[in-house]
Amino acid sequence: MKAPRYSIDLMRQMADCDANFIRLLKLMPELESFRDAYLRDSRELSGAGIEEPALQRFPKNENAPLQIGKCGSQYARDFVISSFVGEEVRVRISVIEVFPYTSTLAINQLTRVSQWIDPPGILVRVYHDATTAEAVAYQGHKAFLAKYAIPNPTMYHQDEKRQINEFLGEWLSLCLQAGHSLKPPSFICAA
Repeated sequence: MKAPRYSIDLMRQMADCDANFIRLLKLMPELESFRDAYLRDSRELSGAGIEEPALQRFPKNENAPLQIGKCGSQYARDFVISSFVGEEVRVRISVIEVFPYTSTLAINQLTRVSQWIDPPGILVRVYHDATTAEAVAYQGHKAFLAKYAIPNPTMYHQDEKRQINEFLGEWLSLCLQAGHSLKPPSFICAA
């Protein structure tokens, strides 16, 4: 008997991405005000004839802070999750790109749990105007299609994109439920 064909459930995928946006705002409550302040500073610099330094896209040293904007402002938060064996796992969420309608965040596990498995890392595109967040890269793989034929040369699942967005949701939920921030948020006045 032939297996049923995979069909894309767009409503479910959008619901996952919308829920991920809400989770990210709970974990990074200053994200919107940081974006507004960064864009305001960028406009002031360009109006004064000063070229804004490029936003550092992918830091070489994952423990180094990102330098963003004229004041070297940054926005990253670290969370510590205690594992069942007593070890602490550290997760960092950092802003790596800011645009008027979108931001790109890097979510990386900084603690290596096993010598055999690389810690996960996801790039997330946040669409502020649409209030949704979508995983755009995972472990160095990017530009996922909504549906893959089976078999395919990259050995992706038929629903690889959906699975990555679901994993992102589970990871963010774990940070919300069991994670402890290393420092309290400091709100930026956007007025």
